[in-house]
Amino acid sequence: MAASRAATPASRPGLWFRFGRFLTAFKMKGLALRVFGALARRDPADAAAWSCIGYILAERRQLDGALAAFEQARALLPEEAAAQFNAAFVLQRLGRDGEAVEGFRRALALDPGLERARAALAWSEARLDAH
Repeated sequence: MAASRAATPASRPGLWFRFGRFLTAFKMKGLALRVFGALARRDPADAAAWSCIGYILAERRQLDGALAAFEQARALLPEEAAAQFNAAFVLQRLGRDGEAVEGFRRALALDPGLERARAALAWSEARLDAH
């Protein structure tokens, strides 16, 4: 019996990830979301797939879903500043500034040069002080 030439997410995850990034770059985000979703279902420990899902959902302003995806990535990569920043950024957009401040501080502890986190931290702290 001949092997199928069609690559499935399980057989060629790197190829599918690159395809998902290609789709994202060319504004076919609905299809990209399906590709990254399939990768995340195939391997729930695929932090890159979860991050891509989070980015697409955040762009679509589906913030609860974006937060869930970024939280999954953050749990898988607790020592990565970008994972901490992304979850904190969505928390900030949801108005959960106290939690966002904690996330931005964790991101800065991991990467003190992450200027986006420094600026976002200052903004969230100012909002907390205003309330």
